[in-house]
Amino acid sequence: MNSQADLSGAGDGRRPVHEQRRDHPRQAGTADEFDRRDALRAIAAVVRGDGIEVDADSTPARWSVAVVHEVVVPGTDRKLKLRFRVALGPLPDIEAELWGLMTAEEGFGRPQAKTLGKRVKAACLSSAAIEKARGRVDGWFASMAQRANGFGEAWRPKGFADELGRVIGFGGRIPRLQTLLDALEEAFSTAAARAGLKVRRERLENASGLGVYLDSFATARAMVRKLRLFVGPTNSGKTHAAMDRLAEAQSGCYLAPLRLLALEGQEALETRGRPCSLVTGEERDVRPGASFTSSTIEMVNTSKVWGACVIDEIQMIGDPDRGWAWTQAVAGVAAPEILMTGSADAIPYVQRLATALGEELEVVEFTRKSPLRVQEERVPLENVRRGDAVIAFSRKDVMGLRRELLARDHTVAVIYGALSPEVRRAEARRFRDGTADVLVATDAIGMGLNLPVARVVLSTTRKYDGREERDLNSSEIRQIGGRAGRFGMHEEGRVAVLEGENINPVRRALTTPPVPPEDPRAWISPNLTHVEAIARELDTDSLAKVLRTAGQELLRANQTFRMTDLEQRIQAAAAVDRAKLPLAVRDMLARCPIDVRDQNNLRLLALWATNQGKGIRNSAPDAAERFHHRVGTDVELEKAERAVKELTAYAWLAYRFPDAYPDMDLCQERRAMLNAFIERTLAERSLARACPVCGTRLKANHRFRVCDSCYAGRVEERQGERRGRRPDGARGPDKGAAPAEGGHPQFHHPLPGRKRGKGGAGHRGRRPAGG
Repeated sequence: MNSQADLSGAGDGRRPVHEQRRDHPRQAGTADEFDRRDALRAIAAVVRGDGIEVDADSTPARWSVAVVHEVVVPGTDRKLKLRFRVALGPLPDIEAELWGLMTAEEGFGRPQAKTLGKRVKAACLSSAAIEKARGRVDGWFASMAQRANGFGEAWRPKGFADELGRVIGFGGRIPRLQTLLDALEEAFSTAAARAGLKVRRERLENASGLGVYLDSFATARAMVRKLRLFVGPTNSGKTHAAMDRLAEAQSGCYLAPLRLLALEGQEALETRGRPCSLVTGEERDVRPGASFTSSTIEMVNTSKVWGACVIDEIQMIGDPDRGWAWTQAVAGVAAPEILMTGSADAIPYVQRLATALGEELEVVEFTRKSPLRVQEERVPLENVRRGDAVIAFSRKDVMGLRRELLARDHTVAVIYGALSPEVRRAEARRFRDGTADVLVATDAIGMGLNLPVARVVLSTTRKYDGREERDLNSSEIRQIGGRAGRFGMHEEGRVAVLEGENINPVRRALTTPPVPPEDPRAWISPNLTHVEAIARELDTDSLAKVLRTAGQELLRANQTFRMTDLEQRIQAAAAVDRAKLPLAVRDMLARCPIDVRDQNNLRLLALWATNQGKGIRNSAPDAAERFHHRVGTDVELEKAERAVKELTAYAWLAYRFPDAYPDMDLCQERRAMLNAFIERTLAERSLARACPVCGTRLKANHRFRVCDSCYAGRVEERQGERRGRRPDGARGPDKGAAPAEGGHPQFHHPLPGRKRGKGGAGHRGRRPAGG
């Protein structure tokens, strides 16, 4: 028989035989590589029905066989038929006999293929490699069962069997054994990762106590409590009825979402003859001998026993950011009677929570005292009239509407989230006593303010909620629109939209019942006990890591609770984690009411925490000292609002750490001064404009946001950068130069010669920017 070298033609400078063309007929008694491959394919065709295949291109030929192997998935009665291909390798005897048949004078034909096919079938099906392959599969399943035992109840063998059923299909193909084993291992690894994560979550939930959240309120759990839910639209008298009932108790607490509502709650109880203290995050007004307390809901005292409790705006229990505070109050207040007031949107949440608590829930429905109607006609801005509240959803839009309404000879009060509670109340008073005939506000008026609004006019039915731009939901429209038509002041309330807006969402919201939420589980948030337990379990001192783990991994499968959105708290935690302070102190600092979207606020919090860790006292922010004049510009107003927020955060910390933040009196004095400055500025008929970079006052008809001087300096700087020089003559950009305070990276002035869109160059075609 020819050697392999002879068959391939290697070493003689010619192409291998199997690559050459056959230019003349084969002579009897001879054979070449083409003949060999043809013969092998003929044999393979005979035995293909038995799952046997050949790689005819290899020398010697390599054979494989398809095997069917039935296994039972451990932990189940599920049987799976696995199909895989086992490589048997060369069959030397067959190869030798084949070559002999091909070189015989009669040659190789169909009868010879059938005869040799029987020999191939017997050799393949009796190969020890098949049993060895089956043993590898059985060994893998045994290994899988052993590894799965470590997951305990977290492992779901039936679910894994279903997953394997999908994996072994291979789209109708029969894979090689190793390919099948790799697919099985990948499926197990994925399922094991889920099970391992579940085990980790269960361990963390058990260690932290979040898995048994209700047990953390021992005083409340030791009592027999009655839950009463007063639901109805705004202006239906539900809160009034709840306060009457609260005043009948010997002691009690009123819990509100806002300081404004807490102030109103204090006043409501005192008009009913019940002395009442006020407790909010930034202040304490403790009345001697008072057995009642009105507080913001985050300040609830769950260790004290009360005679009764009113929890206002209970529909907030469904809010991803603050809903945890309502859950904590409903579950944790130790009082025989818990009265909850709010809209019907809260019913599914409270029902689920009451079931988990095992406590009786009574739902009392209230109806609106004055009708609320949809005004189908859109309202042009010139048709806004006295008593209207025009609603926008950003400070910028509120101030723009204020400016346009002032130009139409209206007097305007404004309310938006950046204003302090004191200023909001003062602006509400201006609208209430008629000093301002129109109110422009954000949805901040949806809670905490009783206003004589005749008609609510929505300037838009979309809002940015801190995460995305979205349509208003029906609950929000009802809450805002319900402020129209105060009982005793107006016969009815009307809700409309500005010209160009769509009335359909308003009509749907006010004429259809609430839609049950897809997920009625209540939100909860880890308290200090939970945080410390998770830190011990993770063996870490990083507050940010603890909170991130809690937010990403815990309560995924809990049927009653879900984890609140902890992102803002995580960002604050990252800012204070470097301070040399105990975990408990850092956890309190991370709850400080700052705007984490403002990097200046985060830096200020980090500085305060660092000083506190070093034993350095933090002084009250002094930005207020720049606002001693009577009224300010639009830029000064915005800066004053930010300064109030910083002072509010300082006051919040000063109540909790008086030694580290000792300037509480000065802080409150500066806060009051700033609030007065803001009130005076908002009461002005027109708001003076200023350059946000240098503070220079701008003329009312100035077309651009920045002054000409700042614009010219910016142009010079850009031209210097293009030339590779700074304006002072040095090469390269001035990386060490700090931007001017309040500077904006974008300016309304176009650069000379640079076109703006389709309309040409320069200032032409630019719309004047508002202040």
